Amino acid sequence: MKSAHPVRPVQRREMDSLLALLQTGLPNVVHGGPSLQALEQRMATLIEDGCLVAATTSTEPAGVIALDLFDRRVSACYLHPGLATAATPKALFPAIEQRALAYGLRTLECRVRPEALGLMWELGFVPASEPSDDEQPILMRKDLVADAEAWQREIFTLLDELGISPDYGPRHRLEMVRDCDRLVSIGFDIYDREQWLAPEAAEAWQALHEAATHQGITLQVVSAFRGLKYQAGIIRAKREKGLNLERILSVSAAPGFSEHHSGRALDLKSPGEPALEESFAATAAYRWLGANARFFGFRESFGRRNRHGLIWEPWHWCFHPEALHH
Repeated sequence: MKSAHPVRPVQRREMDSLLALLQTGLPNVVHGGPSLQALEQRMATLIEDGCLVAATTSTEPAGVIALDLFDRRVSACYLHPGLATAATPKALFPAIEQRALAYGLRTLECRVRPEALGLMWELGFVPASEPSDDEQPILMRKDLVADAEAWQREIFTLLDELGISPDYGPRHRLEMVRDCDRLVSIGFDIYDREQWLAPEAAEAWQALHEAATHQGITLQVVSAFRGLKYQAGIIRAKREKGLNLERILSVSAAPGFSEHHSGRALDLKSPGEPALEESFAATAAYRWLGANARFFGFRESFGRRNRHGLIWEPWHWCFHPEALHH
């Protein structure tokens, strides 16, 4: 058997060429559900979420697979009849399973045609119910927890303990975040607590802070690194005060899904303004960040009407090292 082609997420710049290829009628060999038109309508979202993955050659994809976060299933797997090998789907499925795990999915489903049943068994999928002779297509399911890393399983345990639904990540299009294990001090916050960031983020924050200060802008730190257990403690404390879980999660990320775990996120304010309030958006500090933060690798994560369906957080900025290279 020839080796599989390299597998990677599809990039936005490739969308038009991929659509043109799919329109030639590539066989959707392991799925009997949504039409190509439905996939086309969601392609931009799939790419943005890293849920459209291709096995590539030097010229075009040998295969492409899509993950539907909301239905928790593989929504399509197209194979190029001239380029794909038997190894291609065996490379595509593990890659999309890892994307599913990244969003906190513990099981993955796929509706398949009977002729693909053997392949799905090989890939570790089993029928979700007793298949009947006339069932078209067959619903199959795979347990992903066995393939999860220890830190991911720890998050699953905490979510269960706190009564947080397993669909939290997919519903909000949020990936799980591993606790940063290399941190450096960035000084003290407005509450005189020492705060920490990952080394590269700390260096970028220092440069940003100095540039802002030089231009007459004062930025104050409200919070930086917060670990998984600390975040869980926040949820527990609010529950003990009698707050409704849904209300809590409208303003606090579920443990395991906070960018603060990464050591790259900061909550900021300016003097005279309350902490963690939308009023920060009316300040000169916020306007300065909007115009300049990107040059230091920082982005506002949860803007007005953000794709995650979360409240606007003008105070929350996260360092993205890859942004410095564009």
